[in-house]
Amino acid sequence: MVALSGLSVAYLTQGPDTGAQQLRLRTESAALLQERFELEAERSQATSHFNQTQRALLTERAKRIELEKILATVQLELGRTQDQLAFFEDLLPPGPQGGLDIRAVDVVQHVEGLHYRVLLMRGGKETKPFLGALQFVAKGHCREAGITTEQTIILQPLLASPLPQNELAHGAQSEYDKTQSLDPQQTESQQVTTQSPRVRQTQAQQAALRLEFVQFQRGQGLLAVPPGFAPQSVTVRVLEGDIVHASKVVAL
Repeated sequence: MVALSGLSVAYLTQGPDTGAQQLRLRTESAALLQERFELEAERSQATSHFNQTQRALLTERAKRIELEKILATVQLELGRTQDQLAFFEDLLPPGPQGGLDIRAVDVVQHVEGLHYRVLLMRGGKETKPFLGALQFVAKGHCREAGITTEQTIILQPLLASPLPQNELAHGAQSEYDKTQSLDPQQTESQQVTTQSPRVRQTQAQQAALRLEFVQFQRGQGLLAVPPGFAPQSVTVRVLEGDIVHASKVVAL
């Protein structure tokens, strides 16, 4: 009976404190667990952000490497072009300082007309672009109604949608009539200058003959030939407005 009373007293004196301690421990444990979950969420978010940043850096690095390769290729091609230009400049005789010259020209018969290729170069170290145009003046014979006559006409570029054949022929005939009415004492240059173009020159044709370059320019294309006209030679001219800076005659 005495022992039982002692146990009862011990329970009464220690029981409530033990329960409070357990409750406190449970509360602290729950708080720590919540804090752990929050820390893991923050770490997961930080890890995701780090991975995204790393992928972006890898993508940018790959783009930079690709751009460096492209730049190296362009620089290599530029170096080759400069070497080729220097090579051709050494081969070709030098022109006057600041002068413009037709260094190479080729005009050949083609099924659809005349195919031309030209190479223009300027002497010296020019920095201001040259703005002008090409002009092709053909001399030959035109046969119409059984009559063969000599004609000097200005050829226009052959475009995807040329003018009708009857308009081309009419333009060629009107040019011949104007040529016959000129004073025979006039020079060929004056005769061609006083003539109007044999056909209307469209904006597309003007663009095909337009020149804009600093040191050199290459060009090629097709020239329309009127029906019945057989060209024997073509004079290639480089014009700046009405001023002829260079010309070269090509026999066909």
